[in-house]
Amino acid sequence: MPTPLALLTLFLASVLALAAVPAARGAEQATTADTAVVLEGLDAFVDQALGDWQVPGAAVAVVKDGATVYAKGFGLRDVDKKLPVTPDTVFAIGSCTKAFTAAALALLTDQGTLSLDAPVRDILPGFRMYDDYATAHVTTRDMLLHRTGLPRYDALLAMRPDVSREEAVALLRHLPPNKELRAGFEYSNLMYVAAGRLAEVVSGQSWETLVAQRLLAPLRMTATSFSPQAAQASPDFARPYVLRRGRFAEIPFADITPFGPAGSMFASATDMARWLAFHLQDGRVGDEALITKTAMTEMHTPQIITPRGQPNPEIPFGGYGLGWGVSAYRGHLLVLHDGEIDGFKALASFMPDDGIGVVVLTNRMGAPLPEIVAFQIYDRLLGLSPFPWAERAKADRAQAAKVRTAKAAATLAAPEHPAPPTHELSAYVGLYRHPAFGEARIELRDAGLAALCGGETLPLVHVTYDVFRTGPADAADAPGRTGDAEPAGDSPSGLTATFHMDHSGAITRLDIPLEPNAADIVFTKVAADSGPPDQAAKPGDAPQGATRP
Repeated sequence: MPTPLALLTLFLASVLALAAVPAARGAEQATTADTAVVLEGLDAFVDQALGDWQVPGAAVAVVKDGATVYAKGFGLRDVDKKLPVTPDTVFAIGSCTKAFTAAALALLTDQGTLSLDAPVRDILPGFRMYDDYATAHVTTRDMLLHRTGLPRYDALLAMRPDVSREEAVALLRHLPPNKELRAGFEYSNLMYVAAGRLAEVVSGQSWETLVAQRLLAPLRMTATSFSPQAAQASPDFARPYVLRRGRFAEIPFADITPFGPAGSMFASATDMARWLAFHLQDGRVGDEALITKTAMTEMHTPQIITPRGQPNPEIPFGGYGLGWGVSAYRGHLLVLHDGEIDGFKALASFMPDDGIGVVVLTNRMGAPLPEIVAFQIYDRLLGLSPFPWAERAKADRAQAAKVRTAKAAATLAAPEHPAPPTHELSAYVGLYRHPAFGEARIELRDAGLAALCGGETLPLVHVTYDVFRTGPADAADAPGRTGDAEPAGDSPSGLTATFHMDHSGAITRLDIPLEPNAADIVFTKVAADSGPPDQAAKPGDAPQGATRP
């Protein structure tokens, strides 16, 4: 029989339990009310920033203590139709996708079907890097941390939209690294493509299905999708824009489906707030743990140092975890990732120790608005004096413009040793191939030579001897990418194209610096009787590149 003390204890427990629900609701309401006071005037700040930085529209959401306490749209999602942005407007989120790929692999690790530290070649059939050592030792962790030594090679995404995800992974064997394995940080979209492909092989599902079923569905991220076609089927989606002569010009959506695990996703601020809350709650949805706290902590822990730009005492270091950048902002741990893809820029971020997160989505790339807005919000929530990020960004942009102007002037300057081409222009005409980057066709037109590559037609301007420079893409071949517009994405225009002769004097090779941090990409001229000109080398056709003992 229960003692009087036990009965009293049970009574008090029941009273406290009954009071817990309204108390929790009251706490949530208080949190929302307190946040509303702290963020007073933010709407005007964002509106002003849209005008200052010439961005059509933005969606902003703030998460605190597991709840969305602020979510608003600003500006226009469709400039021509004057349609406003809402918290549910769908934007491309670019490389913020990488965190979903890392989380999908964490799910597989938790269930025991994958080890992040096992060699990838033991799991992924046909996986080969440029050299034998990397092939034998690269792990899934290496790929997620950008420490394989493989530079970006982002031009591949534009020049080979025809490849499947499996074929894209097979192209890695033809791409030289610029660092030894684990010798430093080299951001690589292709490594996340490979990581996504590995998740497909381990799970038996497509990367899209795995992420949708295991992450998006439990989190109720119903507006999130994986392609521009799916995004445009939404009743509320943003269109991508660039600036042209001071006006917003719509450009085509970038479709990088084969390379999806690196950056193809679309989402709303409402959905991304749920994603941030999931991370702030250590992988839980309610009482259910989708991903273990151990795995979540590993994602949010810096495991490699990233290169720093200008010294910045407010953000003293940069690191990278699994799918997330990790830093500190004015003394507070900050986990974040930005994403930029044709006509869009996004920033997803959160402070694990402070229980707050901010997402900013915009429909114009190249402007620092997401960072300026996010840091303004963090300053307010943390009770810090707001830092003048906009002024610093303007100063940085002015300095960068000077550097670009000087570089452009140097590029356009007359060569030190001018000389005519070594051959008649017709000798340069032909089809050139690279086993990974595919085809570059050189044609002779009325205005001179032109290069057809990556779906663009680029005039070749002679510099000296067998050196040419690629001009802006023809407008007819690249809508939205005319010379008076900001770049819509990676483009092979503005590059040096150098032809080479063999011992007989015939033009046999074309070198193009498609990757700034690697040697020039070598395209070999195809003999006239080598087969149909539209048949680029299939992945794996050419022998593996350099090897080492």
